[in-house]
Amino acid sequence: MNFDPSDEQKMLADSAARYVRERCDLESRRQSAKSAEGFSRRHWQHFAAQGWLALTLPDGVGGLGLGLEEMAVLMEELGRGLVAEPLVDSTVLCGGLLAGTTRGDTLLPLVASGEAILALAHLEQGGRAEYDCPVAASATPDGDGWRLHGVKHLVCHGAAASHLLVSAREADAAGYSLFAVDAASAGISRDAYTLIDGTRAADIRFDQVPVAAADRLHGPAGAADALGEALDSAIVANAAAALGAMEAVLELTADYLKTREQYGQPLASFQALKHRMAEMLVDTEQARSMLYCALAAQAGGDGNARRRAVSGAKALIAQAGLFVTGQGIQLHGGIGVTEEYAVGHHYKALQMFAQRFGDTDFHLQRRARLALEH
Repeated sequence: MNFDPSDEQKMLADSAARYVRERCDLESRRQSAKSAEGFSRRHWQHFAAQGWLALTLPDGVGGLGLGLEEMAVLMEELGRGLVAEPLVDSTVLCGGLLAGTTRGDTLLPLVASGEAILALAHLEQGGRAEYDCPVAASATPDGDGWRLHGVKHLVCHGAAASHLLVSAREADAAGYSLFAVDAASAGISRDAYTLIDGTRAADIRFDQVPVAAADRLHGPAGAADALGEALDSAIVANAAAALGAMEAVLELTADYLKTREQYGQPLASFQALKHRMAEMLVDTEQARSMLYCALAAQAGGDGNARRRAVSGAKALIAQAGLFVTGQGIQLHGGIGVTEEYAVGHHYKALQMFAQRFGDTDFHLQRRARLALEH
């Protein structure tokens, strides 16, 4: 795999960096976090106009048909700007589950234009991660369609979603199925709340919600595999955003140490602080290498190798990200934890990355298990 960005990827990175620099200041991010949806609809419409929502969607449904590499290029820049919009959830995670389905032909063009926002409703009480969550929600046959009943927890961006991709178990089936559901359907109630990074999630109750037969995306035989692949892609995209956050903290901290003086000298001249910055840089570059490893594995190789690379990247980048952003707070002193300064917000974003889609322990165990199966 060639890790040198193409001209098109450079243009994508430049446009995203310019947008972050000109429009994504910290104060607007804080105001968006106070809104009912936890993100800016103005940003969302700009993403649609720029084609970012269509980036990885199939070209036959209004998408650009590009790969995960381009999404990683975009997310690295957006991660620098603490962008909270549900781009990965709606287009990479849920868009991947819809691609190739009959329902996807009608819904994905709305995703590409920004008219529809998708969210995955899969986690239930007792589930450790989306990969191995027990599903108790039920799908009962109702004429040609189904009726869904159950409760889903921690549906990220669930309060703002126009459509939900819901896992539910059919009677006597060994696994679960995945359904596309209009969030405005009768029988759906949402209890929204704010997460540590300022984004919003919801617990969603489904009370005999009617679903058409065409809205069944994947049956028990293939739903878990399809979800696993979509989750892996979402982790890689979010890992790129985490890398961008680490780079931003590294730059903020370096600038602070160069300008802040003590005993008549800039803090950057003290040997102990130079060592800390060096450790932060090493962890950031290790995170970049693991991201590239995951991208290379996604581009080619067998499924086992792809999954091992994703879990390895998730575990290392989560640990490295918390170290880099945590050290950034320490080196800034008291200002690092204030709401008016970006470093603390990046730390919270990395906390979310570390916990979503399986924590470090889960992915280390998953990687070890896959290595034994290889």
